[in-house]
Amino acid sequence: MLILHVAYTVRPEQKEAFVAAVAAAGIDTASRAEKGCIQYDYFYGAQTEDQVLLVEVWENEIAQKAHTYTAHFQQLAAIKEQFVLQTDIKKYNWGE
Repeated sequence: MLILHVAYTVRPEQKEAFVAAVAAAGIDTASRAEKGCIQYDYFYGAQTEDQVLLVEVWENEIAQKAHTYTAHFQQLAAIKEQFVLQTDIKKYNWGE
């Protein structure tokens, strides 16, 4: 199992707008429907004013890699340009 913690630092006071834009584009729903996706959820940090955490859990690295070639993944790049200042990714392999 592959787990990704994707920490987005967003423009001041834009975290709700960022998550709303992702949802309006259907990126979260489409990602959850992908083969091999176990979890795809956004969270707001309690101690971090302008940070959004995306937790992705995939059956394996092959499923996650296929995700990066989808149209909705590419669409996320445009949304990130509007809202996100920095992206930090931590990757964990579970049970391998």
